[in-house]
Amino acid sequence: MMVFMFATILTLPFLAWYIVYIITVKWTKRKGKAVRLAADLSTILFIASVHFLANAIWGESFFWVILIIILLIAAIFTILHYRSREEVEFVKLVKGIWRFNFFLFFSGYLFLCFYGLASRLLSAFLA
Repeated sequence: MMVFMFATILTLPFLAWYIVYIITVKWTKRKGKAVRLAADLSTILFIASVHFLANAIWGESFFWVILIIILLIAAIFTILHYRSREEVEFVKLVKGIWRFNFFLFFSGYLFLCFYGLASRLLSAFLA
């Protein structure tokens, strides 16, 4: 049962995002906070989903590419944050990096879903 739930959440990270969103809205009555908390908690799921989708599409792991992308984003954000404020506010910096990663991997997840679906459909019809 746990494996089924874990596989479902990794396959459909939107479901986990939506569940966290609904629970937070019911609890706090603040939609903005609910969106941010749901994004913060589901970022790791979108990162893992992108990894597994890329692995399913191309048959090899791109985990090292994902780590390099995350580290490059962190380095760029740190440099930009330092240049704009002359002082690094660690909590704001980490939140910014994490939320940018959410949007990046959310977009990557959508792209890979459509790409994988289109490539499988084309290979089925053209084969």
